Amino acid sequence: MRLYIGLGVSIGIWIVLGIYVFSEIKKTYNKKGIFTNRLLNFWYVLWAFHHIPVVLASLFGIWLIPVNRTLALTGGLIIFTVGVVILPMGMIEFRSLRRSTGQDISKLITTGIYRWSRNPQFIGWFLMLLGISIAGRSGFALALTIVFIAVLHLYTIRLAEPYLENLYGEEYCRYKSNTPKIHRDTERLCLRISPA
Repeated sequence: MRLYIGLGVSIGIWIVLGIYVFSEIKKTYNKKGIFTNRLLNFWYVLWAFHHIPVVLASLFGIWLIPVNRTLALTGGLIIFTVGVVILPMGMIEFRSLRRSTGQDISKLITTGIYRWSRNPQFIGWFLMLLGISIAGRSGFALALTIVFIAVLHLYTIRLAEPYLENLYGEEYCRYKSNTPKIHRDTERLCLRISPA
């Protein structure tokens, strides 16, 4: 019973922090600003309160999915490992922790893994959580992982991409046209702001 109460409290804190953090991110983006250390710290705490329930639900098999344990563990570890490889590839390409965390916006990164994906760090992060959820055969962890990727997708579409379009203009629109699409509406917006 304490586990479920702890999970509920953690998810509640995650939701409250999410409302605060994403509103602060929106304000920062509207000002064409950069992430402050305070905002980044809240961002990290926000996701900790999401990831802890994913790990605990997987460890304790909450809402156990009826899948062969060995198959789930093997598949989950493979997916987790792919995520562990992709996430740092995205971070390393920035060549700066400040640039990777949104504190240095002096240059748009379009090289390395960013030639194939606009959000490799998020993809790696998602695959790591998905691998943990599958390895633990937890339907609850899997549901939280799906919520995670939905929130990041909305963040990217609603906040990050418009910010990057505003910040880098034509350069970002060209980049978007050469990398996988995230959402057709953002492509149409780029076409509207690009000169004919």
